[in-house]
Order: sequence, then C-alpha cells, then structure tokens
Amino acid sequence: MLPRDQAIAHIKNAITKTYERKGQSVVDKNFAAVDGTLARLSEVKVPAAVSSQIEMPPLVPGDAPAFVRAVTARMFAGLGDERPVSLIPADSTFPSGTSAFEKRNVSDIVPVWREDLCVQCGQCSFVCPHSVIRSKYYNDDKLAGAPASFKSAPVNARGYPEARFVLQFYVEDCTGCGLCVEACPAISPREAGVKAINMADKLPILEKERANIAFFETLPVNDRARVDFADVRGVQFLEPLFEFSGACGGCGETPYLKLLSQLFGDRLQIANATGCSSIYGGNLPVTPWTKNAEGRGPAWSNSLFEENAEFGLGFRLAADKHLSLALSLLAGAGRA
Repeated sequence: MLPRDQAIAHIKNAITKTYERKGQSVVDKNFAAVDGTLARLSEVKVPAAVSSQIEMPPLVPGDAPAFVRAVTARMFAGLGDERPVSLIPADSTFPSGTSAFEKRNVSDIVPVWREDLCVQCGQCSFVCPHSVIRSKYYNDDKLAGAPASFKSAPVNARGYPEARFVLQFYVEDCTGCGLCVEACPAISPREAGVKAINMADKLPILEKERANIAFFETLPVNDRARVDFADVRGVQFLEPLFEFSGACGGCGETPYLKLLSQLFGDRLQIANATGCSSIYGGNLPVTPWTKNAEGRGPAWSNSLFEENAEFGLGFRLAADKHLSLALSLLAGAGRA
C-alpha cells in the first residue's frame, strides 16, 4: 500500500513522537525491534492448489437446519461475504439458538464428574457461565441403550425410589474456567484434593462425551410443573434457554441470564442495553438465546446504551395493555 522505505519511515516517526520523552535509548530499542522484524521477514508461497490429505471435520453436523448449513456455517469459516443475499430471509430474521452448533473447543481441560461423591446440590450448574452443565432425573428404565461411559447415580432425595440423577458436561462448549470445581462442596474424605467435580484433560474423553451427550439429549426434559425450583437444587432441572454464549471464560454476568431463562422460560422479555450482553447475546453469526421443544423462547431485543430502562418500560406498558384488552374481551363475552 506504501513503498517499503516510506512505510518504515512513517513507523519510526510515530515511534519517535510516542517515546522521545522517555529518552533516546527507549526510541532506539523500538527502532531495533522494527529492524529485527524486517530482518526476519520471509515470503511464504501459497500453492495454487490444495495438496493436504487431511480431511477437515464439518463445521456443523449434517442434520443441522438448512439455514445453519448454508449460511451460519460459512460465516463460521470466515466466508460469509460469499453468501448471496437471496439466502437471507426477506425480513432479515436469523434463527435463534445457533450457538449450539459452534463447538469452539477453546479449553484443553474440562470438568469430570465423580458420581460417587456428588451430593446433587446443583451448585455447579448454577455457577456455570456457559450452560455446559446440565442435570436431569429420570426412571432407571430410561438407561436402556446408554453408552457404557454414561454416568448416573440414584436420586438422593426421598420419594424417588426408582429415579436416577445425571450430570452431563458439554465439553466442547466448556471454557475451562473451573468455577464448577470452586463451587462444588463435595470433598472426598479419602482422596486429598478430590471433589465430585475435577478438571482433567479433554482429549482422552472427548469421543466418549460426544456419545454421552447424544444419549443425554434423548432423555426428556423434566416437566417444570413437577420441579420444585424454590432453591438451587431444583433450578438445575429447569431447561436453560440461554446457552453456550461467546462470553469470556468465567463470566460473572451470564450465569444470571441463564438463571432468568430457567426461571421464566419462554415468558421472559429482555430489554438489553448495549455492552458485553449485546455482543455475546446477539452478535452474528450465532445467538445463545434459544427455544424449547415447542419452538418458544425468551423475547430479547437490544437498545442503544443507557435508554434500555425506557425501552423496557415500553415492554411493560404493552403487556399491561394486552392484559386490559383480554380482560375487557372476557367481560364482554360474559355479558353475551
């Protein structure tokens, strides 16, 4: 874009302007860094045709929705600009819940469950910033066909004699923050430093966990009408409708969004303010806000910066108007 000598001159002028107050030795060291970089530059010739024999795995599974395969996956590959406008819906809406297809595998270490030590308290799934820890309970006859590596334990609450408890980790979505281990209160009385959850290398267990997750997803979601979610233990059995966000590992904000989605489900309405929550919550190509088996999920909309309170007030006024209209229609129907 600029002749080499001219570009280097501009760089060194910028260095001088920035560092001359700190002394000539500092300026000279920065000059040396520039010169050293130039001395080590070498041209990398890109072959005209691909010669590698390595088969890259698909970015999304073959059973992903058509839009995810045709558009979202190409955006994952950094080739979104190649997609024709004709593939975008006319109203510009994108499907929700697409973060579930983005297996980032950012961590080499992941949590591993010791079911013999677990007290089934739900603290680990409660603090997980990325919804990668899921709990279900179910009758033990549902274990038919489970992989040999699939773990479960008898439910330790009274009144569930034939029920099993399972804690499943979505290891490819885990960021390795370790908050689950920090929160786990179940400590082995015999093995020093061992808890019911411990971090371990992911690679040796990856394929087994993929099979375990596939089986876990065949188990029905627990009916929220039959779950006592007045405490953390019960909340863990509620389906999260906010999952696998691209937030930083150990994020302190996303566990609360996940909790809101569990407590209020598809009745949740969010007036979001621009910031981290708009980046991990509604940034293409994926969104972590998802939907249940009925195709319903939270209503999320973003407002610019500080006026989201006024924006949310509009939600409230609309809901109140809907209620008053419904009541008036019911009253009219009663008189008829």
